[in-house]
Amino acid sequence: MNPILSTALSGLQAATKRVSVSANNVANAQTSRPASSPEGVFRAQRVVARSVPGGGVATSVQDKAPATVTGPDPSVPGGVSVFPNVDFVAEAVDQTLALASYRANAAVIRVQQEIDDALLDIET
Repeated sequence: MNPILSTALSGLQAATKRVSVSANNVANAQTSRPASSPEGVFRAQRVVARSVPGGGVATSVQDKAPATVTGPDPSVPGGVSVFPNVDFVAEAVDQTLALASYRANAAVIRVQQEIDDALLDIET
């Protein structure tokens, strides 16, 4: 495969994963467990990207540090619950950056296709 296309495709996949993880964080941001039994609480995650030899990017999903925070919750005995560590502003920024990355990588693929088409149209 063309190295330009494989690099751009890995960028598309990384951007997609970033949006997916961020959306999952936002969807689960208000879930909680009583501080006395925090097992099973949703843990906020983040996407870690690393470059791949030959071009491109590989991603992995890891828990944020810290993945959970404690906060007041009058609806549970003891009045304290454990919540996912989700910052809505940071998630919105991450989703916006992922969208821009996706668009940029899609543009690279589109331009590469145009270059390939132009090369095939050259008459000798």
